[in-house]
Amino acid sequence: MLKIFKPCDFHVHLREGNLAKAVLRENNKHFQKILVMPNLSNPIINSRLLLKYRRHILNNNKNSHVLFTIYLNSQCDLRDLDDMYKKNLFSAVKLYPLNATTNSSSGVQDIKKMSKYFEFLEKNNIPLCIHGEHTHHNDDPYDREKKFLDNELSWIINNYKSLKITLEHITTKDSVKFVKAHKNIAATITTHHLLENTYTFLGGSLRPELFCKPIIKNYSHQSELQKVALSGHRQFFFGSDSAPHLKKAKFTEFCCAGVYSTKYAISNILEFFWLNKKTANLNKFLTINGSNHYDLDFDKKVLSYKRNKKSKFQKFTKFEDDFLINYNHYNNLWTQV
Repeated sequence: MLKIFKPCDFHVHLREGNLAKAVLRENNKHFQKILVMPNLSNPIINSRLLLKYRRHILNNNKNSHVLFTIYLNSQCDLRDLDDMYKKNLFSAVKLYPLNATTNSSSGVQDIKKMSKYFEFLEKNNIPLCIHGEHTHHNDDPYDREKKFLDNELSWIINNYKSLKITLEHITTKDSVKFVKAHKNIAATITTHHLLENTYTFLGGSLRPELFCKPIIKNYSHQSELQKVALSGHRQFFFGSDSAPHLKKAKFTEFCCAGVYSTKYAISNILEFFWLNKKTANLNKFLTINGSNHYDLDFDKKVLSYKRNKKSKFQKFTKFEDDFLINYNHYNNLWTQV
């Protein structure tokens, strides 16, 4: 039996329409707070789009405290951003490099042209969440994160030293080292980057359900993510990057990037910390560190979870005329008592 605070997920994709309703219901079962990403088919770049999406999500919300983000690009209006933030309509802005991942065709091509936005964020202590990949055409996908650290992120922190940054879904030992060296930066770590590596992804048969961006890395990188997560280090916390795609979009010639991990995310994290005898740090990784980074209060009510050995898990969840693919790593499942 394990007793922890109800977890938070500081990186969630809900999507749109009926899919968003279904995914939100699953999130409500597991998390007290979720930070929702803005890369919709029509990215959330202004108050009109944010208010429309907020109504859609909050009208279907039951339990979780939903936190919203703005998609940062050169079309954003600073007065609009200022007004929205003063009204507490969003909690952070998200920067996507151009064509880095799903729905990022409106992303940023030249970081240096975003200076006025970085100045505004720094002045108002608004967190900047970053998909940290360098996306020039000929870059090897395995090198993109390191190149982003060396080029774009180094430039940002050298010029905006007090800007609060969340480096999202880190995958490399380079990112772990970089974040530790800069007090104003924190990082999210996903379930699948903690528990999978290039061998489990494509060393035997290719597993399209594990294809994501940033791509899963080798064991030398995975082991550093595991060490820092297990340590409870204050600058690292859970963000699932759970990204639902229908089965027909994953098991196909042009596979969409994204792992849908919500259903078993907490079970997998609990088992991982249990096996490594680090359960004392679960609250830090799952709730405390992220809440502190975003200056949020959190519910300290304690929940109990029971370990069920060799349980059956649900690989697919029916959605309309297709299925969502549930990611799970372990045979043992933890369930809330």
